Amino acid sequence: MKHLTIHIALDDQTPETGGLHFVPGSHRWSRNGNPLPITDATFGDMESLKKVLTEEEFAQFKPVPSGLKRGHASFHHPLMVHGSYANKSESPRRACVVNYIADGVWSDTNEPLLNGVPLIEKGNKMEGQFFPLIFDPKWASPA
Repeated sequence: MKHLTIHIALDDQTPETGGLHFVPGSHRWSRNGNPLPITDATFGDMESLKKVLTEEEFAQFKPVPSGLKRGHASFHHPLMVHGSYANKSESPRRACVVNYIADGVWSDTNEPLLNGVPLIEKGNKMEGQFFPLIFDPKWASPA
């Protein structure tokens, strides 16, 4: 999988704000190389993930808070189970998330990848307005 997620905290993320949590080792959960079957219909928060876990995964489901401070970032594998809990504080919990994928990656689903982003049909290259080419090695080559 040629994908990297960067989560940049714009506010301190504490247990009270329900900030970013990870499930250690979950990136190794094998579903024949496929991600967990998470869709908008099955995912509401970290607790809702439990309904798609196997018995073994459920036993290992022990989310750990990231503890990110404002201005800090987390770089993590997209198959690492991650998410947030409800913000039970008066403080905001803002973040900016950037996903980098390698040039040449193709869509493996006929579902929209993100809310508000046009569908890229299965088998088509990830490109366009929402998946721009950020760097091409040819750009760094001497003319």
